[in-house]
Amino acid sequence: MMSSWKKNIFVRVITARMAAEGRTAEEIIQEYPKLTAEEKAEILKELETP
Repeated sequence: MMSSWKKNIFVRVITARMAAEGRTAEEIIQEYPKLTAEEKAEILKELETP
């Protein structure tokens, strides 16, 4: 499980990049190869929640 501060940073960065670049979260998150599949899933789940 990813620490909450780290997850919050990724959620904010990916949200900002989605708005600026017009790309999906799935496309953007693939550019972070050091994240594990579990961490990526956790971030994507957080982005889906309103």
